[in-house]
Amino acid sequence: MSVYRLFNRSYRNYVHDSEILRTLNIIILSVAVGMFLFTIQGGVAFVGFASALGAGEFAFGLISALPILAGLLQLYVSYLAVKTGKYKRMFLIGGIIQRVSWITIAFIPYIFPVESSRMWSLIVLVTLAAMAGSFVVISHMTLMGSVIPIEVRGRYITARQKVCTAISLLVGLGVAFVLDGVQGFLGYTIVFAIGGIAGLIDILMYAGIKFSIIPNKPEGFSLLTGMKACFTSPVTRNYLLFWTVWSFAINISAPFFNKYAIDKLDLSYTSIIIFGQIVSQTLALVVISRWGVFLDKYGSVPMLMISATISTLGGFVWLFAVPGSVVPLLLFNIIGGIFWCSNEACMVNMQLSHTPSDGRPAALAVYAVFTSIAAAIALICGGALLETLSPVMDRLAISFAGTPFDNYKLVFCIAAVLRIAVVFIFLPRVWNEKEMSLREAYAKILGDMGRRLRYEFARFRR
Repeated sequence: MSVYRLFNRSYRNYVHDSEILRTLNIIILSVAVGMFLFTIQGGVAFVGFASALGAGEFAFGLISALPILAGLLQLYVSYLAVKTGKYKRMFLIGGIIQRVSWITIAFIPYIFPVESSRMWSLIVLVTLAAMAGSFVVISHMTLMGSVIPIEVRGRYITARQKVCTAISLLVGLGVAFVLDGVQGFLGYTIVFAIGGIAGLIDILMYAGIKFSIIPNKPEGFSLLTGMKACFTSPVTRNYLLFWTVWSFAINISAPFFNKYAIDKLDLSYTSIIIFGQIVSQTLALVVISRWGVFLDKYGSVPMLMISATISTLGGFVWLFAVPGSVVPLLLFNIIGGIFWCSNEACMVNMQLSHTPSDGRPAALAVYAVFTSIAAAIALICGGALLETLSPVMDRLAISFAGTPFDNYKLVFCIAAVLRIAVVFIFLPRVWNEKEMSLREAYAKILGDMGRRLRYEFARFRR
């Protein structure tokens, strides 16, 4: 009973179909196992591994961009999904190939002794994993859209995110311990091998799930028709436009924060993970449920306006970064932990609420194509800017608040200004799921927050 309550306590009173509830709980459990891989492939371990293989700023941006471009395959995947209706089979096959690719990555240093061949093998394997991931994304989101009751969508998404955050926190500590304690490539091999195996278990757990609702294959539907619908519908079009430009603004700097901490600030993996990932995820665990309630009550747009703005402003703390100091990293992740988790929950919610149920595979494919292209261009631009500006900033020798203003800080500032512009120009055009004006939503949100703060303060005084 305790395990049962752990996974469904935030939404169990709203789901009355026992089979759907069982499916939702298994999905949370499987994603929790999969977080071993997700944490490793998207975190400091991959940054350190790429650097150990000889990747500079531009090369790292390119390595990060090429797999994202593999997301263009989602156009074909969405066509195949609608044509065959075999969502679950596509999910399982794509997921297995993706996970096996990451297991193979763990042994690159031993399979390929030459440095140049190691770099190419890393690019090929990560790209292959991303291509297989296209099948996972399209089929998984379509199945999720069919099985999650809309009245608890926000609560469920944040409940799942909360469990994943807790697992990621523990994995982060383990990764730091291994990478700082095991020298050379062996540490990376251990980390990626364990992550790949855990990811494989995650995928195989879906084999026993029987989805009670399978998406219907619409009569006369074609991929072209679904793609056209994305641009003719103002709801989908504005949602797509926002996330495309947001993807560019995010990726021009986001992948380089950890690289900056490793290469320029000379921080250990343990420091980066404890004062970065652990702090961020611990705070996310505390606040994520509240964001889920707000998401169900007020919709995605007002939540994004608040969380995206404040989390973006937090990026300016990097201006005060100096080698050996963890304070900017700590402050950045305190702000990110409280507000960034809301951005992620809103993104998942909007993928489900702003795409038509019948044409969701095509809509998700168009979303993936546009955001992938924007992200890939941003990653390459970010890496190129960092390498181009490095000698320029060294010659100028500019300082800010007594600290050197280097090429990384300049790119971080450019990215922050871009994000603010995107939030205030493009986000207000996006349709909100709840029928209330932004002003009305903000008034209610501030009222809720005020009552909560007064309650906590009164409880503290007692």
